[in-house]
Amino acid sequence: MALGPNDDHSGMDDATKLRGSAHWRPAVWGLRLAGLGLAVIAGGLATRLWSTGAGLSILAVGMGIYLVGGVVVFIGFILVRRALPRPRPSYWRFRRTLMHDVLHALS
Repeated sequence: MALGPNDDHSGMDDATKLRGSAHWRPAVWGLRLAGLGLAVIAGGLATRLWSTGAGLSILAVGMGIYLVGGVVVFIGFILVRRALPRPRPSYWRFRRTLMHDVLHALS
């Protein structure tokens, strides 16, 4: 499976470089926050069936949480990418490492 021009089986080295960046942890937490926002949106959609006013309020809060999380992820992603020396890991390595770090908390 080709992952881009930097597919030299140095995935662990790339992941270590990413995790060493000061902007990586905010990007990870931003994606976790976006996931929470999606859960709140789902709750707002379910609540909207019973109460229009409360459902819309919950939807608005969920969208706000989701948008803040998305902005934090985007800014963190851009700052991490700029801080790494060339050749930088491919987008797919970034995404895979970010998803791994979101789902598996480091001790």
